[in-house]
Amino acid sequence: MSMNIRGPKGSKVRFVNRGGWDGEYERAAEVLEHGKVYTIKRINVYQSSSEVFLEGINEGFNTIFFEDVYETEDGIDYGRIRELTNVPFTEYVKDKIKAALAWRILEHCFISVDDFGCDPNDPDADEPDAPVIVVDVKVRGALYTFWYNTDSREYNHSILGEDVVNRYLAITKGHRPDLPGVYVYNPTEE
Repeated sequence: MSMNIRGPKGSKVRFVNRGGWDGEYERAAEVLEHGKVYTIKRINVYQSSSEVFLEGINEGFNTIFFEDVYETEDGIDYGRIRELTNVPFTEYVKDKIKAALAWRILEHCFISVDDFGCDPNDPDADEPDAPVIVVDVKVRGALYTFWYNTDSREYNHSILGEDVVNRYLAITKGHRPDLPGVYVYNPTEE
């Protein structure tokens, strides 16, 4: 997956070799260093292509050659979330939390892997379900719980409901909460 072409000025991207028209990567590689992280100056989106302009460089490059770089923002390790999940889920979490942090204060964030208590190295165990990545973000007055199924790539979130009061209380005290174990996903739109 290439970079987010709607990414804001100042976002970070990494130069990678992926796709493009004949000779485009070679031209870009003369100016850019493979694997290096750059800062976006602006992005031009056209009907069938897009180009990114980077700080300190006067020419634009095909956005296909770049991937988003996630860093820790506002105390939330988006890089770790991206590493465990995928770009759409990371952007989903980032969008929801950015909106919450506009008017609330972050208190705690936990990123957990729910493997449902299965030991993948136990030869006698039944085939374990794919793990679910759980991100709990406690802001003043609310708990956001996001979950991502690593097998189906489905994800969703909830905001403090009756079923998560104990999780809320644990996180309020700074303790890692028990994992939910049951997850509901929105229907996939095609």
